[in-house]
Amino acid sequence: MKYKLVLFDADGTLYDFDTAEREAFDKTFRQFGIDKNLGQLHKKYEIINKAIWRDFELKKISSKNLRIERFRRFFTIEKLQLDPLTFSPKYLKNLSEGTLLLSGAVDICSFLYGKCELALATNGLADVQNPRFADSYLSKYFKHIFISEEIGYPKPDSEFFEHIFRKLSHKESAIIIGDSLTSDIKGGNDFGIDTCWFNPNKRINKSWIIPTFEISDLSELKEIII
Repeated sequence: MKYKLVLFDADGTLYDFDTAEREAFDKTFRQFGIDKNLGQLHKKYEIINKAIWRDFELKKISSKNLRIERFRRFFTIEKLQLDPLTFSPKYLKNLSEGTLLLSGAVDICSFLYGKCELALATNGLADVQNPRFADSYLSKYFKHIFISEEIGYPKPDSEFFEHIFRKLSHKESAIIIGDSLTSDIKGGNDFGIDTCWFNPNKRINKSWIIPTFEISDLSELKEIII
C-alpha cells in the first residue's frame, strides 16, 4: 500500500451534494408557501452561497453566522418576505436528510476498506453532516469523521489538518481526495501531504494550486492508492 491513510472530502467527492442541496432548497421554499420560479431562485442563491462559503474558507465568517447570513443576503436581494432565522433551521433539517451518493463512491470505499484507514474530512455544519453520515451506506467504512465546525477551523487551514493528525497517525503516508482546489488541495499541499483533485467535469485548472494527482472517476484511485 502506498498510502496508509486516505482522507476523503464528502460533498462533491463521495456525496451528491448538488442534488441534495437543490432538493432541500425546493422543499423548504414549498414549506414556506413558495413554489414558483424555484429554478431561477436557486441559481441566484448558489452565487451567494458559494461566495459566503469562500469567505468561510478564508475565515471571514463563522459557521454560526454563515447559517443565517446567506439567507439574509438572498432574501434582501430578492425582496422575499421571509425570516432567515426561521428559514435556515428548516432548510438545514431538509439538507441533513440528503444521503445520495455519487457514482463509484460505494465501490471505491468498499475496495479500500480494510486495506488502509479511511476518514472523512469535510467543511460543513455539524447538524447537517452528522445525520447524513449516520444514515449513509458509507458509514460502515469510516471510523473517523472530521467536520470543520466541530474542529473550529475550516479547510484549508493548517489547524484543521493538525487536529486530524493529533487523532490519527500516518502523516507520512496520507493523501486527501477532494473536488475543491481551494480547500482540499490547497489544504493538503500546504500541510505537506499528497493530494488528489477529483475533477469529474474535467475543468481546466487555471489556478496556481497543483494537486499531486488528478482524476475524473473515483475508480482511478485504485491504481493511485494501492
